Amino acid sequence: MSATLSYTLLGTGGSHGIPCLGCSCRVCTSEDPRDKRRRCSLFVETEEVSILFDTPPDFREQALTFGVNHIDALFLTHAHADHIMGFDDVRRLSHQLEDGLPVYAPQDTIRQMREKFGYVEQPSYDARAVPRIQFSALREPITVGNLCITPLPVPHGPNETYGYRIDSPTHAIAYIPDCSAIPKQTRALLDDLDVMILDGLRPSPHPTHLNFEQAAAYLKDIRAKRSIITHITHSLPHSELQELMAPFIVVGWDGLRETLQQEVECDHGSVEIK
Repeated sequence: MSATLSYTLLGTGGSHGIPCLGCSCRVCTSEDPRDKRRRCSLFVETEEVSILFDTPPDFREQALTFGVNHIDALFLTHAHADHIMGFDDVRRLSHQLEDGLPVYAPQDTIRQMREKFGYVEQPSYDARAVPRIQFSALREPITVGNLCITPLPVPHGPNETYGYRIDSPTHAIAYIPDCSAIPKQTRALLDDLDVMILDGLRPSPHPTHLNFEQAAAYLKDIRAKRSIITHITHSLPHSELQELMAPFIVVGWDGLRETLQQEVECDHGSVEIK
């Protein structure tokens, strides 16, 4: 039996989430569960290891809803509030690990995490009252269990953020939830993917995110077997947005899960997620 690689989109919304506070638009009041979007996060599992990407403010609810009961490592894309403000909720999961939870991120993100969550490393706190973590600045690929995680530097407006490529012995996923472009050096790391999950914020241009047209162009060039957009605003209902997309692009939703077990023929005419 071949090794498996599973991924779950824990959240697919923009920085406000959907419904947005104080908004009564048709998306925020929609009864379609796919229009209820928590802030972005990804959970990846194999038979050996479970890895989390980002801890948004909704992380506790995401973990309870989608059964995240153990993580072996946490990777952060950047230190914006919508990607880190659930960090304290890794506390119970971090205490499952004898040496604490490894947390990998760009150097500047580690610096900001130490500023925003300085109590975590204060010896005056009871060790049981704070996450038990190990911060590590990441520049090169790293192996966690049977996964190789490669950082993917991308601009997020004027700032640099990370996406990540996740390689198991048999499959490969890339996750870039926040970017305004994909540089050539990073594009070169996106070949031969089973799944590409990419920022696709809204129809109109945005200074720090890809809009739908830009995301579609990148996804067409990358030609992963699965092409998914995430970090979506309340501009359009899920059903209308899916109709607007090219046939090979799936509009992500909270709880979208797939287990990759064998090679899938590349078909840019249609995509089905089970």
